[in-house]
Parts: sequence; structure tokens; C-alpha cells
Amino acid sequence: MSFVRLRNSGCLALAAAVAVGLGACSSTSTGKKAGQASGSPSATSASATGPAAALFQQVRKSGTTAKSVRIKGTVANGAATSKAVTVKIDIAGDLAGKNNTAFINDGTGAMELLTVGGQTYLKADTDYWTKNGSVAMAKAAAGKYIKVPAASAAKMNDNTVGNLLNQIYVSAAGRLSPTVTKTRLNGAPVYLLTTQANDTRLYVSADGQARLLRVEGSKGQLSAWDFTQWNAVPPATPPPAGQVATLPTR
Repeated sequence: MSFVRLRNSGCLALAAAVAVGLGACSSTSTGKKAGQASGSPSATSASATGPAAALFQQVRKSGTTAKSVRIKGTVANGAATSKAVTVKIDIAGDLAGKNNTAFINDGTGAMELLTVGGQTYLKADTDYWTKNGSVAMAKAAAGKYIKVPAASAAKMNDNTVGNLLNQIYVSAAGRLSPTVTKTRLNGAPVYLLTTQANDTRLYVSADGQARLLRVEGSKGQLSAWDFTQWNAVPPATPPPAGQVATLPTR
């Protein structure tokens, strides 16, 4: 299943519009429905409006009303082609993206996007600047923060955790299998939602908060996203003036 698009920073990007294809990971199931556990949605219905739909609405509500979250994992880009790349992402901040940090690495270059105080900064390594700019840019900018022009920064809105969450919600809505399974994730009890084609798995906290904890899939390269630090992401701060540089002309 390929349901989320990760956009990088326009002309400064590692790539424009990276598609996320989630790959399969295994899980152990008890075979019990979530309705059999205390505080979970009713499991008396096996229709599209049954326990899965009820739990999914709780997940969506808890996510859209959250203040912040961290999303970390891998992105399968072009998994069905000979140019397949696995991109590592680590994005954290508020849902609106006004205070946001995103780390992206496609294996040939690493970059950080920092949005704070109404300004977006780009920090990248030598390989990134050499590949996407020039040797002169790499020499001047590698390891430094570069202020991104407002026009280019506006194109990065898709990189907010709120937008990525929303894409997951929109894609999964109407595609869920009707039942909910009780299983464990990292030793903790969770609820497991799957799509009707069994190509995506959503792990949800069983603590009454219905937090999305992990998303996996079975198509494309092996990929998965973990969701942590709900309402607990530390606020980002602007980089020190000594770490901000200006790009030379090519």
C-alpha cells in the first residue's frame, strides 16, 4: 500500500514527492477482538461500522487533537523500480508544523529541516550539498543552517506530522477490516487494525487513549513508521547565530 507522500524542500530537496510504500512486518495475535477487553469498542458487529470503525474514529480524534508527536521510520521510494531507495525519516513537532524538526536521509545525503519562530532552516551534510548544489556550496554550507526562502518553505508544509497523520487517516478510512485484534507491541498490549486487503497494519494503544503507535504494510520495500512522544515533543529552538551560513552563488 502506498498512501503517504513525503515532500522535500523544492530545489533544495533530496527528491521531490517521495512516495511511501509500507513493507510487511510480523505480529503475534491472540485472536481476540478488542471488544472483549475493558474500555474497548463493542465487538458485536462485523460490519464496516463495527469495532474497527469505532476504534479508528477514536484514533483519528486522539491524533487530530494532539499537540505534538514524533514519527520515525523508513520510506520505500520507488520500490517497484530498479531505482528503489529506502529513505530514513525522523520528524517531530506540533501538528501545524510551526515548531517542527525533520531529519531525512536517502543513503546518499542527510538533511535536517528546522521550522521555528516563523523561519525554516535547512542543514545538510557535504554529500547532500555536493549532490544538490556544488562543491562551493558544500564547503560553505555543510553542517550549517541555511535560511530557506519563504516561497520554498511553503512547499514543505506536507512534511508536518499533522499532514502525514491526516494522509494515513484519509487512506485507511473505509478500507478497514471490521474486526479488531488484541496483540502486543514492544511488550505492551495494543489493538491491531488491518485493511481489507491486509496490506496495512495499524497498531493502537490499549490504554484508553487510542494513540496510533505504529503503521506497517506488506507491499513495497520493508518499511514502517513508529509514533512516539505524543504531546511530549520538546519545543525546537532557533539555531545559534554562529551556526547559520549563507549560500554562495554557483
